[in-house]
Amino acid sequence: MAAMRASILALCLTLLAASSANAQQAAEWVRGSAKGIDYANMQSGVADLFGFFCRKVDNKFVGGMVMKMPVFHTLIRDEESYSLNIVIDGARDSVIFKAKDIELWFEANDLGQQLTLSRLYDAVKASSRLQMGIAAIGWRNSYDYSNAADSLEGLMEKCL
Repeated sequence: MAAMRASILALCLTLLAASSANAQQAAEWVRGSAKGIDYANMQSGVADLFGFFCRKVDNKFVGGMVMKMPVFHTLIRDEESYSLNIVIDGARDSVIFKAKDIELWFEANDLGQQLTLSRLYDAVKASSRLQMGIAAIGWRNSYDYSNAADSLEGLMEKCL
């Protein structure tokens, strides 16, 4: 009887640990505005952040993406460029981000970049899973989320 209780307790603890690990992997999209920048960020339980933004620069609006991952503190070098591979629903894209203060930034300043940003923005909005990787630093991760459409709706109206 005691062995059976111990087995049930061990099973419960294993299931609890597994559900906690899954909860940490689930990401949530959060919409906000600060200093004239409208943004929506996907934040995961492990402090990873990926998002889209729209800001006014010299009387025009510029859209872009930003990433901030704790692991970047030791892997990226300021002012270096990194190619981020993004896979959404089997479609793969590659975008060049620039490192600034342990964050990676991409701004869509020309028509080609705006088209890429628009395509990725629409794909993320319609999806529930995002996979990303940067081969140069050996980093990759996957994120599941559910509320992107609500948070991203209308964000890029002025920028795209």
